[in-house]
Amino acid sequence: MTVATILLVDSEQVVLEGLRKLLDSFDEFSVVSTALDAASALHALRERRPQIVVTGPTVAGAGGVHAARLIRQDSPHVRIVVLSSNQQPVFMREAFMAGANAYLSRCISGEELHQTLLAVHRDGAALSGAAAGLILQIASGCSPDEGSPLSQLTERERQILSLVADDHETGHIAKYLGISPKTVRNYLSRIYAKLGTPNRVQTTLYAKRFMGQPQPDGAPAVP
Repeated sequence: MTVATILLVDSEQVVLEGLRKLLDSFDEFSVVSTALDAASALHALRERRPQIVVTGPTVAGAGGVHAARLIRQDSPHVRIVVLSSNQQPVFMREAFMAGANAYLSRCISGEELHQTLLAVHRDGAALSGAAAGLILQIASGCSPDEGSPLSQLTERERQILSLVADDHETGHIAKYLGISPKTVRNYLSRIYAKLGTPNRVQTTLYAKRFMGQPQPDGAPAVP
């Protein structure tokens, strides 16, 4: 089993200890370091090279959003998950603009956090309906009310969604379309945001329900 490495960042030691104990109880994750401030977080990033950073809304030496921005600038490929009790759209928007891959309430259960981190590690993002709407506006400048979610997809995104609906894995989709698996995952992240679906499973169910059996334009059937 591949284990995803995690860096925890929060200004409260008790929070770090609780999160570490929880995440270390999951077979898929290993907490490789913790940090109380932004400077320590950047040092840990360079020394331990974690795949995921889970950060609180307040970090000593920098606000949580600013810390996320510093982390993104320092390590463009790391996945950033923000845990916050503040669910106001303005704070969510700032976090995503700073480079967050997910924005979660501190009130979620351990299992919800587990599943979200799995989705972030596997697919690159995990978005609630509200967060997906914000991402859509950030990415396209369009209001979610302008047409159906499917109408917001590009031709390539519709191709990939159609293949996902037919239960094709990322590697098969990449080979069929002549692109890399990483590119497919990037497209999937954008599709999740536009459709307001939190993960691949829900996206597949959405596609099966609303796209039906016919292939969309530009997406021929895969043998």
